Amino acid sequence: MPEALARKRLTREESRAQTRERLLDAAFTVFIRDGIEAAPIEEISEAAGYSRGAFYSNFESKEDLLFALLERKMLEAEKHIEAILSDGLPIDQLIHRIRDYYVALAADSQHFTFFLAVQLYSLRHPEVRPRVAEWFRRDRELVVEQTRKVYAAIGKEPPYPPEIVALGLISISQGLCLTQTLDPSMMSPDLLAQALETLFGRIAGLE
Repeated sequence: MPEALARKRLTREESRAQTRERLLDAAFTVFIRDGIEAAPIEEISEAAGYSRGAFYSNFESKEDLLFALLERKMLEAEKHIEAILSDGLPIDQLIHRIRDYYVALAADSQHFTFFLAVQLYSLRHPEVRPRVAEWFRRDRELVVEQTRKVYAAIGKEPPYPPEIVALGLISISQGLCLTQTLDPSMMSPDLLAQALETLFGRIAGLE
């Protein structure tokens, strides 16, 4: 039997979900490369291997796709931290896993470039700014809640209120990643990771 026939036939819902995920993946790549404003729907659709019609079967507009991508990013982050916390690791291993996750995330230039593009897009488009601001507020609240859960899991009081710890880690990681992205000669990826690890330990008080 040909391989194509041997594969499980997707249901309509599964096929639609697959198309949607491919469009989101393509949008992430195109947004990073060209910026959100300069990314036409046709190019996103083509990068995903679909037509313009397939795009509009899943999203009402480019902004609709953008916010779907943001929601997926938030859900991924939430699931990742929950998975680490539910692994039942000894405290020292749990601390290292949490630190390594946030250091890798902060050092991810694609992740940083995407969120910078979102912020710049909202500054140029006041009509979407409140919705973008609301998403970033929810994202910060998620990080704060995760921070509380981490300290509860290790049985330790945070050195500062969780809101301050989360804000400090977010702000410093964004600043360092911007420096590294703009001028890699000033800060190599290894130096960035080392700086993030050191500051994570100092701010979070987990070392």
